[in-house]
Parts: sequence; structure tokens; C-alpha cells
Amino acid sequence: MGDHLRTTPTVSTAPALLGASGAAAWTLKHQASPAVRRWRPSLLPHQRTGSLHCRVANVVPGDSAVTILLHGLVASGDIFGAHFDRLGSDGPLIVPDLLGFGRSIDTGRNTFGAVDHLDALDEMLHQLGLADRRIRLGAHSMGSALAMRWLERHPEQIASVTCFGPPIYRDATDMNATIADSGLMSRLFVANTYWAKAACRLNCSHRHLAGLAAAALTPDLPIPIARAASLHTWPAYRDALDDVVSTTQWTDLARIAQDHNIPMTTLWGADDTIGDRDFASTIGHLKTITIPGAGHHLPLTHPQLCVEQIATSP
Repeated sequence: MGDHLRTTPTVSTAPALLGASGAAAWTLKHQASPAVRRWRPSLLPHQRTGSLHCRVANVVPGDSAVTILLHGLVASGDIFGAHFDRLGSDGPLIVPDLLGFGRSIDTGRNTFGAVDHLDALDEMLHQLGLADRRIRLGAHSMGSALAMRWLERHPEQIASVTCFGPPIYRDATDMNATIADSGLMSRLFVANTYWAKAACRLNCSHRHLAGLAAAALTPDLPIPIARAASLHTWPAYRDALDDVVSTTQWTDLARIAQDHNIPMTTLWGADDTIGDRDFASTIGHLKTITIPGAGHHLPLTHPQLCVEQIATSP
């Protein structure tokens, strides 16, 4: 009778135990993640302004600078959580989902180049009655390249640019080499390749499931942030790499910033693999700060530091 009471797992119970142990490991990693522990959703109201969905605060008459936060690739403005809301205390604050991403996804559009993004941002400001204000920019990853392109268009309006994990590379060749060196999965699904296109199309066909899969594969991210990775189309992804990130001439744009006395600050996590920091160190007028023990998602893991850096800019 004692043999019938043994609790040794059988073949049929092994998958369930493996699943339970996997779920437990995911939960432990999720709960221990600095990004998960520190991020909270913004409390600002949402609205549609032109082609962009955005969060907006403190849009009142006056001459104070408007703070605008630009997110990165396959993301949304939600990466700038509740900590960033206080940037609207001394002037207007706008946090858009960039054209083709997040709640600004556009499945009927086929072009999402730098000019398209900048036109959408300009229209957003025009509709909000802020087109003549000074602009204080905070940007993460790809949004940093877009911020610099916006500076090129309106150097007389940009008050400062603060970048977190910017994709600064000497040229497209260096960017592609970095992707290739980062491993097989990056070459297949991060680079602009046949496989990336196929993955994007699969994502678009099963967007809800893709969001759930992204959350399952990235336990170190808040679930809403991870799920937002599915909210884009192939043209938006393709043009973000081909016509925003890889063609941004950082040295030339930094020179424009210097000529107009516009402060430029970049913050990288010490463990961040995005960007060429050796090359960045050769760019004049560019202040660089390295955060020990941090990775690529500084707005999630170090929100207070990011807020203070933007708030203390002119």
C-alpha cells in the first residue's frame, strides 16, 4: 500500500510540474526587476491630436517651454511612466505615441520616414496651440535620433535635448555590424531583413497573441510595456531603422546644436549594448553620462534620474 502513496512524478505530471516551475521562475524574475518595481502608469489624460495619440498636461497660455518625450523603436509613450508626469508642473508636457507605433499605429500608411514623423509632431504642436513655444526634448533610443532631426528642422526653438540609450553610430554600416555581432536572433529579427519582415507580418496577423508572447519572453519589463512591442507595422519598423536611426548624422547635428547653444546630454546604462560610445566620445558639444549597473531601459529602471536630468536642462 505504501507504494501507491508515493509522490514521485509520473510522465503525465512532469509537464505540469515543468510548467509550474517555469511560471514560478518568471514571476520571481518579474517581481525582482527594477523596471517592474519602479514603473507605474501615467495619470495624465490621453487624446488624439492630428495623426498622433498623446498624453497632454498643462496646456495653458504663456511662454514656458513645452517638454516633449519621444519613445524608442517598437514601443510607446507609456515607457515614460508616472514619474515623468511632474515634468508638466512648470509648463506643457506632451508624451506622444510616435507615428505608426503604440496607439498611433496606422495600418493603412506605407511611409514612416523622418520627415513623416517630424510633420506629425509639428502638426501635433500646431493643433495644441504650442507651435511657437520653446521645446525641451527628452528621448529614449530611436526617439533620440528623431529628436536630433527635429533640432535640425527647428534649431531656434529647441531649448535642450536629453537622450537615454541613444543609437549613436558612425554610419549605417557600423549599426548593422553591431546588430550582427549581437547574435543570431538579433540578425534575424532586429535587423531589416527578410526574417524581420516575416516576423512583423506574423505579429500584425496575431497582434494580441504577439503582445502576450512579448510579455512572456521579457519578464524583466512591466507587462503593459512589453505588450506594446506588438503595436507597429512592418513599414513603420522598416522606416524607423532605414530613415531615422541609420541616416542620422550625429556629428553634424551636434554641430548645429553647438552653433545655437543648445545643450545635448546622453545617458547610457553601463550594460547598454545600443550605440557606439567610443564614437560618441569624439563628438564635440555632447555631454555623456554612464549609469553603473544599468541597461538600455533607463526611463523604466531609473525614472527619477531621467526626470531630474530633463528638469534641470534649460
